[in-house]
Amino acid sequence: MKKFLKILLIIIGIVFLIFAALICIGLFVDYDDHIENGRYTYVPEDDNKDNAYVEFNLSDYDKKDSELIYYSSVEEAILNSPLNTENEEFSVPEDFLNHVDEILHIWNGKQYDTIFYRAGSDNDPVQGFVMARCKKQVEETTVQYAFMNATPVTTKADSILISDITELIHSSLKLSDFQQDLNPNYPDTRFVFGYAHDKEIYSLEVEGQKPDGVIEINVYDRTMYLWYYDDLKSDKRGNNLSYSVDMPE
Repeated sequence: MKKFLKILLIIIGIVFLIFAALICIGLFVDYDDHIENGRYTYVPEDDNKDNAYVEFNLSDYDKKDSELIYYSSVEEAILNSPLNTENEEFSVPEDFLNHVDEILHIWNGKQYDTIFYRAGSDNDPVQGFVMARCKKQVEETTVQYAFMNATPVTTKADSILISDITELIHSSLKLSDFQQDLNPNYPDTRFVFGYAHDKEIYSLEVEGQKPDGVIEINVYDRTMYLWYYDDLKSDKRGNNLSYSVDMPE
């Protein structure tokens, strides 16, 4: 009996500690979020420390010109890149991600082009969606491209979608600080993008600024959206950006 009571007290103590920790988290997280008239708003506190944007240094990640191999097209540069090898955790067929089966959008910069493309189709058990950046050089009247880096995602017909639109937006904004290596106009602009599964993403505003575009993609008879900012006008770091969006019904 004493042993049972001891175990019971330990369990009660653990529950109490978890409950207390949750209360503390609620007290010390500096933000305000609420839903009013069907619209969600997230606003970090103005006095939140360390909220300044950390300048991303592309030179720390870029390859040297002597290491680059140029090709006559973006598709050829991606096809011959180590993209699939660098992302083996996706468990897709060999060279699957390297095939540009459908170009969904291209951002043209001065030195770089960033391409958003689909690898595979609805006939495949898995599809890849890739943001890739290529450096370009002009020789007389022709343009050549060298693969620099890419960020792929994959999906299947039975993939479980994240239903919380605000969770997707917040995680995308947090990641954006570290995705300037996909910015075609770095360092002159701040390129931000993210995925969504709800049409309400068209109502998104980050720091009062609407996206420059929303790309609709049909994937296994479901609509996926990629929203983007060519140049987000803010000096706050990603996890301290305020935003608002209409909530799905």
